[in-house]
Amino acid sequence: MNFKFQKRRGLGDVITTLIILIASVVLAAGVIFFGGSLFQTNTENEAVRVSNVHIWVSPNGTSSVAGFVVQNTGGKVVSVQKITIRGESVPTGSWWYNNTSTVATATNIQTELTYDGDLHDGVDVRASTAGDEEFTMASGPISLQQGDAMFVYLANPAGIAAIDSGLAFTMNVQAGKASAVESVSVTNG
Repeated sequence: MNFKFQKRRGLGDVITTLIILIASVVLAAGVIFFGGSLFQTNTENEAVRVSNVHIWVSPNGTSSVAGFVVQNTGGKVVSVQKITIRGESVPTGSWWYNNTSTVATATNIQTELTYDGDLHDGVDVRASTAGDEEFTMASGPISLQQGDAMFVYLANPAGIAAIDSGLAFTMNVQAGKASAVESVSVTNG
């Protein structure tokens, strides 16, 4: 018997080891990059929550006010840029807010907002048990730090009048990429 041996050609042991090593480093870097981007996305999201929403119409039916609390529940600073009620944008000149840490406390934002019957530029609504608070008229978007809350009142939003009493409208608060939508009924003050 006569055997012929052929010289095999292929990758050497050193080259094979290098390829396996480089492939594992590239895969590990991809896993680390994906994990890091996933973590950043979850910690730096924009989210707001709206609660304690009311719309009151004055006893004589000539004016109305909406009151609610906005809280930044996301991981970054947001600015409340737009508020709409029943599809109509409320101009910032009708926004009144208080975001001071002594008024917008965890207890106060859970306390039911009350209407005292005297609409004076939309600011005579009680936000806490301490009495009437000072509200500032907005001149543009209002910033909220992480976890902070603010009371917002809207003077005569969307032309709501006495005829709208008992009806429910949709309110949308837009803050950056986040938005919060609530349904609210109109009540007599």
